[in-house]
Amino acid sequence: MNISIVAATEMELDLLRNSFCDTSHSISFQVHGAGILQATYHLQKLCLQKPDLIIQCGIAGAYNGSLAIGESVVVYSEHLGDTGAEDQDTILDLFDINLLDKHSFPFTEGYLLNETVKQFSQLKVVNGLTVNMASGNEQTIRLRQEKFHADIETMEGACLHYVCLQEHIPFIQFRGISNRVEPRDKSRWQIADALQHCQQEVITFIHQLPTSL
Repeated sequence: MNISIVAATEMELDLLRNSFCDTSHSISFQVHGAGILQATYHLQKLCLQKPDLIIQCGIAGAYNGSLAIGESVVVYSEHLGDTGAEDQDTILDLFDINLLDKHSFPFTEGYLLNETVKQFSQLKVVNGLTVNMASGNEQTIRLRQEKFHADIETMEGACLHYVCLQEHIPFIQFRGISNRVEPRDKSRWQIADALQHCQQEVITFIHQLPTSL
């Protein structure tokens, strides 16, 4: 298969670049940048090349307390966490303010779903929330938890889901849990450990892949 592995930063690809010398798959790598704007632009261009599979690898913050720091997960559903409006102490998304139909393709009940992940049960399957600005204070965290009930938070996951669903390109999103979603304290983050485990899961996954999905 022609597989493209993408990430927001180079460090999220470091371990992967020299790990596929003995695979029958054709592997390429791309840094799509951090945040929704950069990721969407680069992923759209990548989809024009019609890869057989796009794999996104990166770190995530965990809302779900049952997820361990350093643990790797795959993402089933995505939602945009800060696109819409604030109404006093309430978050309104685009569906709430009638600027988007939650049943319009590629959305299902307002979510961007990836049915492909159901084939791969070795990792926990989670629900993601994608934001332009990572949560870093108690009020923002509480409002997002109450509204979206997500397991993890990233800055690019929904971009992958949205673009690939639109372009009918198979995809899968791997994330390593580097921190809790809590008031910002980088001294508690474990980025290196999360990345090492996540990239190893990607390596294992690709070596076990059949010649086609």
